[in-house]
Amino acid sequence: MTSLSRILQRFCAIAISGALVLAGIPATAQQPPAQSPPQSGPQPSPPQPAPQQLGQGQLEKLLAPIALYPDDLVAQILTASTYPLEVVEAARWVQEHHDLQGDALQNAMQQQSWEPSVKGLTAVPQVLAMMNDKLDWTQQVGEAFLAQPSDVSNAIQQLRAKAAANGNLKSSKQLKVSTVAAPSAPPPSPPPPGVDPAMLPPPPPADYIMIEPADPGLYYVPIYDPSVVYGPWPWPAYSPFYWYPPGFVLGAAALGFGVGCLVGAALWSHYNWAGGGVYINVARYTQFNRTHLVAGTGGFSNWQFNNAHRGVVGFQNATLRQQYGTTTTRSTFQGTLQGNAPSNLNRGGPGKLNANANANINRNVNVNKNVNIDRNINVNRNVNRNVNVNRSASFSRNVGRPAPGGNKKQH
Repeated sequence: MTSLSRILQRFCAIAISGALVLAGIPATAQQPPAQSPPQSGPQPSPPQPAPQQLGQGQLEKLLAPIALYPDDLVAQILTASTYPLEVVEAARWVQEHHDLQGDALQNAMQQQSWEPSVKGLTAVPQVLAMMNDKLDWTQQVGEAFLAQPSDVSNAIQQLRAKAAANGNLKSSKQLKVSTVAAPSAPPPSPPPPGVDPAMLPPPPPADYIMIEPADPGLYYVPIYDPSVVYGPWPWPAYSPFYWYPPGFVLGAAALGFGVGCLVGAALWSHYNWAGGGVYINVARYTQFNRTHLVAGTGGFSNWQFNNAHRGVVGFQNATLRQQYGTTTTRSTFQGTLQGNAPSNLNRGGPGKLNANANANINRNVNVNKNVNIDRNINVNRNVNRNVNVNRSASFSRNVGRPAPGGNKKQH
């Protein structure tokens, strides 16, 4: 019985430690603050966090890998990136159900609890794979979009203008590129002396460059090297990454394409460049999610962030932390312990997702999918049939309470 107790204590310690890491919150932050004696009279308001604004260099670094994607796909990536934990879950689901498309995929999505923008991206597996591989980037993009939506829009347009000026963005059999005049804006003023231009907000564009699929039902995801397609990169301190599917070769063209995706109504997001935000195409949203949404002007509705789908992932941005806080639920923690979430979300600071966090918990800590506290801590049955703490450190299968009058065996 002593051996069984030690095993269970060790397993619980590992599981609890994993939950703390996944919460993205240092353990010290969870200790209650020391209580100070009450003071009489009015108390000063607590200091407000200074806004953490990203400059043009930082924003263009983040957005360069997706700025040349079709508008609706960009819009849905931005909304889905605000739910990084569910992105990881969806990416793993797609790997296990890669053969589902069309109506079969739409039917399967009705069984999932993810936020609708994440569900829709299952129709574009290449994008989910990139967001899963670059998980730290995904979280940064989501926070930038929530904190600075107009700056994000302007940065995307500035990047598109650079690609067009270098002859690398034009209509093709995969994409339709068009231009619409933007509202007149005053010319940008020179940066103040001593201020790094990369830290200033991106200026509004002279024209809006719109990118649509040449065939509205068939989406091709552009594949390109940002250091080539945009011309000389102006921000040496902020270099974007170049991601491509395994085995893909770009060739001589600045823009390459993989296999087209029949998305149907899955990409229901719509980028309203003039309005400065992401809208919902109500007809598509209703069709894909099989629900009813009241349409606003022109058949569109405003997209709104739903913090309940954020899970245990905290915000790096102090302003967003104050605005939204964090949402932690028992079901979310149980999901992370069962291997349905990234295994290392907190390397580098509070709430920060590791870019290499797509390793399954079951490989490192291996809390098996069948493990839950209610079923497996059961002294009447074999504890270690379901409990597996790491493949390389697996406990005996036959550790259990002996039957009355029997002998306890260990192997």
